[in-house]
Amino acid sequence: MIGSYSAYQTVLSDKVIQLRDIEGLTYGAIADLLIKEGYRSPRGFDLGPESVFSIYKKRKIRDKRLYGEINKEYLQISVNRILNS
Repeated sequence: MIGSYSAYQTVLSDKVIQLRDIEGLTYGAIADLLIKEGYRSPRGFDLGPESVFSIYKKRKIRDKRLYGEINKEYLQISVNRILNS
């Protein structure tokens, strides 16, 4: 699949989702905790609150796109025939 997460990205985003949704930590607290545990961004940079928020937001969007419910909307279309006189 194009754009699929690497194993590290999956572990990191799972951890962020758990800490935010289940434990209710702030993005800053999550960043501090992950740094203490030795996590870094997928590109090797330090994690800050902004990067944790980005990981969280993009994972939620991805999950909704992959596993979310598809809403179908049906429109009623009427066709009128125009006669040439």
